[in-house]
Amino acid sequence: MQQIHERTTTMIRRLAALLTALRDGPCSFDQLYRQMAEVFEGVAKESARRMINRDLTYLAQLGIQVERNKGTYILRGGLPVFTEAELRALALIRDTFDHRHPQSAQINQLLQRLTDHLTDTEQKIYQRRVSRQATVRPAIDYAPFAPLIEQLETAIAVRQPVSFCYENSRKVRRIHRYVEPYDIEFYDRHFYLVAYTDNGSRVLDFRINRISALRLLDQRLPPGVERRRRLITFRYRLTGPWVHDEVSERFEEQQVIERQPDSVVIEAKGRSEFFIIQTLLRYRSHAEILHPPELRQQMAAEVRRLAQVYGIGT
Repeated sequence: MQQIHERTTTMIRRLAALLTALRDGPCSFDQLYRQMAEVFEGVAKESARRMINRDLTYLAQLGIQVERNKGTYILRGGLPVFTEAELRALALIRDTFDHRHPQSAQINQLLQRLTDHLTDTEQKIYQRRVSRQATVRPAIDYAPFAPLIEQLETAIAVRQPVSFCYENSRKVRRIHRYVEPYDIEFYDRHFYLVAYTDNGSRVLDFRINRISALRLLDQRLPPGVERRRRLITFRYRLTGPWVHDEVSERFEEQQVIERQPDSVVIEAKGRSEFFIIQTLLRYRSHAEILHPPELRQQMAAEVRRLAQVYGIGT
């Protein structure tokens, strides 16, 4: 009986040491043998290899999967037990990211790993349609741009300037030879790189699907160096059904500065003229830019172009 207890204790210690070693990342057999030296004291390498392979069978029976790939051992995790609320949260994640999202493949693979071993009852809860949806549905398929986004994320993380070619909405290409990437944002159903460029010496938003020929420059930004975007302060008037409701916060530092029975005047800050105009056009004739004059003129020019498209005033 004592011998059985000792063997069981030894195996538990070996399994614990094996899992601890694999939690730090993929390991070769030699790495495992070194990291588990304490439990393999006096055990020959080949005997240790047989023990590890046998232990993997025991772990699999407990629902803990370890993948062996070209001599490398990779811990794939165990079988988590989810509450009903957690299963609904997983379903919400599943239904939130459209297939055109650049990380949709990785999200689906992760969800597959988490839900592969659900019971029938759990599967029914997970497969139930989520009624509270806020789907991230890009306007175009950004999946092919996942490698580009990954490169940009790496450059942002290590504060590495880049250069690239950019094609604007008028199909005009321009080389940006020095760009400091700061962030990647998703708005208006597109992904944008927020970055400082020496072309114009300002922070701009670059739509990622229009970036090509990306090159990482051989330099790093000093700590704490980040150019600030010069926000545009402007005022606009809203009429119609929005007057009596709380105004949606579509801009930064937005505040109502005047309220009349049939209108409100709002002061806010916007990231660019393009962003402000595109956002206010959603209100149709219920939004009017009041200040600054040059922004009002740009909106008027856009409205005139729309009128020409529909043959109004010709």
